Amino acid sequence: MTWHWHLLFFLGWISVRLISESFPSPYISFLFFPLFPILWVSLPLFFAVKAFIYSFHHGGSFLTALINAIVGFFHYPHFLWSRRLILDLSPNAIQTILKKSTKITKVSAPDSLFCPFCNIEIPQALRFISGENITTTKRPMLCLRCGLRFDCCRYCQNYEMSGNQSWMFENSRGKCKVIKEVQNIDSFCDPSMAKRLHDMGWDSLYTGLSIPDNFTPPDRCRQFILDGEKTKIDHIPGMGKIRIRLMKLQKKQD
Repeated sequence: MTWHWHLLFFLGWISVRLISESFPSPYISFLFFPLFPILWVSLPLFFAVKAFIYSFHHGGSFLTALINAIVGFFHYPHFLWSRRLILDLSPNAIQTILKKSTKITKVSAPDSLFCPFCNIEIPQALRFISGENITTTKRPMLCLRCGLRFDCCRYCQNYEMSGNQSWMFENSRGKCKVIKEVQNIDSFCDPSMAKRLHDMGWDSLYTGLSIPDNFTPPDRCRQFILDGEKTKIDHIPGMGKIRIRLMKLQKKQD
């Protein structure tokens, strides 16, 4: 069960209620209550029980299993691809999960990348650097067919897009939050803000390096950290917390 199904059940229940008021019938009334609510509760309850049993049998405490059951009741896929991945899983369970994860990541292994523009896989492209941060295994990391650069500012946690830009622009401007230098305010401020700063006596500021093209990182860039949220803009699948947890499972298996 997902929240979409809960919404559909709710809308269906309301629809049956309206029909029963417009066309009174004992059969429709029985459908409104208790049949429809029973179905509404029993189906997600089935998935909640599955989540509870699975969690309890894979090293989870009673409280953890109960929390997972509640999550499974309201949104079972979140349990499958988030909560389940942090349990104490057996090698066989890990192997099964990694095989099924291809439906989400579109690649054969979690440490591979998927090019959204030419639909090919770049194997062994990702690695951990610290904690839950991911970077590429080499730089530059390019698509073998179209040349898309994955280790660019566009997909980096250290890139901050300009406030007046939108992701719909391929070459949206921004700045680096790591590389900083003294810059003329006219080069990175909008005219109204630049005028105010000039009036205050400021001609330059020490701030993040201006990035005119977020597909091309500066030559002195030495720190690329993949941002799962930013990759959604170009529809690179499964690059958020799910990918991090899948890579951890892959590391356990290796």
